[in-house]
Amino acid sequence: MSRRLSAARDRFLELERAIVDRVRSGNLGLDDALELFDELLHHATPSSVIAINKLLTAISGARGRGSSSELVPSLFNRMARACSNKVAPNLHTYSILINCFCLINQLLKGLSNRKCVSEAMDILLRRMPEFGCTPDEVSYNIILKGLCDEKRIEEALQLLFHKMDDRGISPTVVTYTIVIDGLCKVQAVDRAEGVLQQMIHKGVKPDNHTYNCLIHGYCSSGQGKEVVRMLKEMSAHGIQPNVVTCNLLLGYHCKNGRCTEARKIFDSMIEKGIKPDVTTYNTLLHGYAIKGALSDMHRLLDLMAGNGNSPDHHTFNIILFAYAKGGMIDEAMHIFHQMRQQGLSPDVVTYAAIIDALCKLGKVYDAMLKFNQMINEGVTPDIFVFCSLVYGLCTLDKWAKIDELFSEMLNQGIHPNATFFNTIMCNLCREGRVMEAQSLIDLMVRVGVRPNVISYNSLIDGYCLAGRMKEAIELLDDMVRVGLKPDDSSYNTLLHGYSRAGRIDDAVRLFREMLSNEVKPGIVSYNTILHGLFQSGKFSEAKEHYVNMIKSGMQLSIYTYNIILNGLCKNNCVDEAFKIFQNLCSMDFQLDIITFSIMIDAFFKSGRKEDAMDMFATISAHGLVPNVVTYSLMIQNLIKEGLLEESDNLFSAMEKSGCIPDSFMLNSLVRRLLHRGDIMRAGAYLSKIDEMNFSLEAATTSLLISVFSREEYQHHAKSLPEKYHFLKEIKK
Repeated sequence: MSRRLSAARDRFLELERAIVDRVRSGNLGLDDALELFDELLHHATPSSVIAINKLLTAISGARGRGSSSELVPSLFNRMARACSNKVAPNLHTYSILINCFCLINQLLKGLSNRKCVSEAMDILLRRMPEFGCTPDEVSYNIILKGLCDEKRIEEALQLLFHKMDDRGISPTVVTYTIVIDGLCKVQAVDRAEGVLQQMIHKGVKPDNHTYNCLIHGYCSSGQGKEVVRMLKEMSAHGIQPNVVTCNLLLGYHCKNGRCTEARKIFDSMIEKGIKPDVTTYNTLLHGYAIKGALSDMHRLLDLMAGNGNSPDHHTFNIILFAYAKGGMIDEAMHIFHQMRQQGLSPDVVTYAAIIDALCKLGKVYDAMLKFNQMINEGVTPDIFVFCSLVYGLCTLDKWAKIDELFSEMLNQGIHPNATFFNTIMCNLCREGRVMEAQSLIDLMVRVGVRPNVISYNSLIDGYCLAGRMKEAIELLDDMVRVGLKPDDSSYNTLLHGYSRAGRIDDAVRLFREMLSNEVKPGIVSYNTILHGLFQSGKFSEAKEHYVNMIKSGMQLSIYTYNIILNGLCKNNCVDEAFKIFQNLCSMDFQLDIITFSIMIDAFFKSGRKEDAMDMFATISAHGLVPNVVTYSLMIQNLIKEGLLEESDNLFSAMEKSGCIPDSFMLNSLVRRLLHRGDIMRAGAYLSKIDEMNFSLEAATTSLLISVFSREEYQHHAKSLPEKYHFLKEIKK
């Protein structure tokens, strides 16, 4: 054994000598050097550092693939990680590295960019003093940025507040801002503000970027009041918001569906001379697209073009997505072609939106043509593209084609998992295609992907939506048979299915079965039963169930209380509901706008108009704003009471507040006004329906025909939008 070890050692020493000789002779190529480095690293001993340094020197001066500033640090990292217990870099090793980067800060930055912050920090704190090099604040900033990027926040704080101070390095505004940004990105905004206070205390003045980091942190965590406070603090320090600040505020409001507030910020930017950039326009466009506010989107695009801002890929993708989401495929295709005219090639996001829209509209053949086109153009499809195509092909029962598509996925290096299949199954079930979803379970097994609890829950939901409760309940047994345990979501879906089908006794029986199967019902299960009992008129059982929830110590949410209030009101127990409402107010319980809508509706229906009006007036005092349902209830009842001017004023106030009427509300108002014979006002709301691309509901169309079939109303048809003038020709 010892002779064998001795022979191996001799061969290794011979390798080291051969490396030194070849480097000296100058005939060592890059490929040979890399191969020798691999071999040497595998058998390295402490003395191997000399030969390794020779190879690194040769590689740093070689021409070929890559550059020395990329290869040498990469090899250094392998050396440091793979054999730190065998051979350690010495001063010569580090000097080779520094020569590759020319400057020490470039070396630190290169290592940090390659996620080698520990090695970079070792150079900063240990090796640089050995070289006699004094790091400056830029050196520390590089390391701090690397630590924050790797979410090593505690180490970053230690470096900022202790090690820099120990070495007499004064942090600058850039230094503090790097750490503040890092803290905000890990949702530690309170600690970030602590760093802000310390920098101010040390006499370092924050700048726009510092405050923008904090504003971004508060926006991301949904703390709107803190955002306002930060803006005031900025102003107090003489720092004015810039375009980045405004973009953050726009994004915050748009993300929360408040496009009207976002537009006000946009307009104030223009007034203050802050020039919007393409990000500004894209942020607001995206907000409009999500809400389906296409007319606002078009006006903003016109303004963007008028101000000389060119749309980018993201702009076109936003517009295309908005059209695709609304099923407006012709308009989406126009944008697709317009991109090319602007010199922009559609990317994977563009193709994904088009393919998804085509599949959902049943144009799967066209979607496959677009898929082939993107492949031919060198655009690599992602998992979202394949997900849309598999969904589309499922709707056509093209299982052979789906198998081909899976082969293509594997060729692209995309391996479908249970989540991929579950997403498609969920979409199929929502569309009522439960049999196709069932077939997808069989396909999962065929391609080696094991269905999980979520897969079965999606299928259970599909059968429940189709009203096929027998098949849904049988899936519980199927789950157990394949080794899966039904969870509370499995039972909740079935409970909801029974409740929706009016089979509350079966729902109560299943609820008890949950307990016997050691699946603890949660608040969702209790709420489903409570809602079902109220809906089916089992008032006493519902009250008993509610009392049991209280006795069990369960924390009731506002959703539960809304079920109780709605159930009591529907059973003509408005006074009892109002007492519960008052108790919630006295406990400072966080109410929502649905709570107020329930009570307003109940007051109107029980003839208590003044109470309803008072309830509406108190909404803002609870920090809430009316939604479209609340406004609809109020305006419909004002019309019913003959308070037409008040109803007009409230509708105007609603629009000014940024609350957009929906199709249901507008159709309801048209019918209310037609019943009163107020054709002119009904015509104004019909114009709104057309303007917002909504459709007339069957009940609205029927009532229009009924009203205008009476002779006394036919001459009023002229006060309607032109498309309805044909109504004057209707005869009984």
